[in-house]
Amino acid sequence: MKQKKRKLPELDYLLIPTGWGRQRKKRAIEELKKREVKNIFILNGCDSEEDMLYIGKKLKKGKRIGIVTFPLHYKEYIELIKKAQKDKNFPRGIKLENISTNQTFKQAVYGILGLFEERMDKKVNYTQEERESQFKKRVKQFIKTILK
Repeated sequence: MKQKKRKLPELDYLLIPTGWGRQRKKRAIEELKKREVKNIFILNGCDSEEDMLYIGKKLKKGKRIGIVTFPLHYKEYIELIKKAQKDKNFPRGIKLENISTNQTFKQAVYGILGLFEERMDKKVNYTQEERESQFKKRVKQFIKTILK
């Protein structure tokens, strides 16, 4: 006897960050074949914090969103969302789901560093214009260059 495939719940929003584009596009297409999605957003802000501020303005309690990214980057988004909720810049009661891509070694390094940075910073800095030391800016740029 053939088992029925369990249908995945509908998503109100499918969020696709712009980095590692080919990997994320492929995964998004796979997901669209499996379930209904009402809205798709390509997140192309200066950084993850800006993306969460933007999407936080669009969402209402009870919405279900899927984020197409690798696992450690998703954890960074969760950290950002928690901080933004404290500031009332992201609604509570949102159902989040990681539409997980494979995580490469480079992405693991990037994800660990991003997660570490978010856990060290107690508030959300929503713009790229945040006042960072020159040293911190150079270290970030160096790491991004190596990972490319």
